[in-house]
Amino acid sequence: MIPMHGWHPFIIHLPLIAFAVAVLFDLVDAWGHTPRFRHAAHVLWGIAFIGAAFAVASGLLAYGQVNHSEEAHDLMTLHRNVALVTLGALIIAAIWRWRRPTSKAASVYAALAFLGLLWVGYLGGELVFHHGVGIPSARLEEIMHERAADEGEGHHHGGADPVAPASDSVKLHE
Repeated sequence: MIPMHGWHPFIIHLPLIAFAVAVLFDLVDAWGHTPRFRHAAHVLWGIAFIGAAFAVASGLLAYGQVNHSEEAHDLMTLHRNVALVTLGALIIAAIWRWRRPTSKAASVYAALAFLGLLWVGYLGGELVFHHGVGIPSARLEEIMHERAADEGEGHHHGGADPVAPASDSVKLHE
């Protein structure tokens, strides 16, 4: 069974894609005045905001439940804050597009607001792949032992060195 905080990485993808396609359809409609794209964008904005509510709730739950280092804590806080500000900007974009459906400025603003989601995603990836947030400490230790045992024989692709943990001694913040 997936722990409650483990749902966040699963849930975030629906609103992310819905926002991306809604913004794209708004841009197409703003320049082409295509009602079918406007209608589809409205539906996608709704799906995106419903999904975002679950993404934010699961993210806040994860924020309080996952083991993490002090350094990761600061990054988690930045991830949360950028996500909330970006969501606010996307709410403004949706209201603007709803009130002025043919506004090119509103659709460009929405596209710029969407860039915030790319930053949020990057920060989330850093939390998992650089800091191991969400991965149980016992599992991280197993992975470190597996890599140490395979030293020199590890599984590599394209000649690139695998990413090493930032530190062998991670102080957990609970």
